[in-house]
Amino acid sequence: ARTASPVPAARGAPVPPAAPAAPGMAAPPPAPAPEPVSGPPRPSGAELDYASLVLSGPEEPGSRRGRLFPGPASDPVTDECRRRAEAVASLPLPGRAVRPRESAGSFDHRFDAAARADIPSDGTWHTVTVGEIPVGLRTEYLCVPSVEETVYATLVLSNATDQALLAGPVEVVVDDDFLLTASLPTLAPGGVRRVGLGPAEGVRVTRRTNLNESTAGLRGNTTVLDHRVHVELANRLAVPVTVEVRERVPVTSEPDVRIEERSDWTTPVEGEGPEHHTPGARVWRLDLPVGATAALDGGYEIRIPTGKALVGGNRRS
Repeated sequence: ARTASPVPAARGAPVPPAAPAAPGMAAPPPAPAPEPVSGPPRPSGAELDYASLVLSGPEEPGSRRGRLFPGPASDPVTDECRRRAEAVASLPLPGRAVRPRESAGSFDHRFDAAARADIPSDGTWHTVTVGEIPVGLRTEYLCVPSVEETVYATLVLSNATDQALLAGPVEVVVDDDFLLTASLPTLAPGGVRRVGLGPAEGVRVTRRTNLNESTAGLRGNTTVLDHRVHVELANRLAVPVTVEVRERVPVTSEPDVRIEERSDWTTPVEGEGPEHHTPGARVWRLDLPVGATAALDGGYEIRIPTGKALVGGNRRS
């Protein structure tokens, strides 16, 4: 006996005969259809090889246009050239150089070169002039005598252009004489930053303090800590200087503890200077001519109720 099943075929195409079945046996049942795969789609290994994927261009058919597909087999020569080109990124950076991702975070800016430049392909760093950006420069002298009786020279940079300056080395030249190489911070358009130049031996500072403890109130129930600060400055340089002296007064969150200042120092306004100031910061700014000296006097009183006083005495500087 023979069994046959209809098989569709195109016109003119021969239809293969059905396989003969054994006598007395029925034809085997058709194979079950594969079960649909549940869950999210799982890309193949070739689709996960991102380095070999190629974006289909506009000339590709509609089903491939704008999609990623595995590219042709890699070329050993191309792979070697790519390896050598990417090896440059692993070279150690020059001194004081910082990658923009580390110094500026997410940075989006375009630098237009003034002219073309030829860079040798020798696998080392080369300095190329991209352009010139004028920045404002002024020299200021800074000291915090309560921490260290040393005056430091600083360079305040202001960028009034629409171009950005990335962090990196900066060479400081004074009167055509090379002074030092410092680290330039990232200077965005409109930004102001300060660069330290080291101690200025020609500007001297000294600081003396005096503390007087007493009681006040009808029953002497308030402890008064009177702090006096005396700072002296002297300019021994051959040029006039601008000196900023920084002090700090205590800050309290207790409504019963009062702090009364007696000085002509000022409170720095956050956002107006090149750096961030801590709470309680106070600033003296003065100009010192050549060979001049100056004296600064300030102070503050801390009034503490008896119930707020520390056991064993009050903390003092």
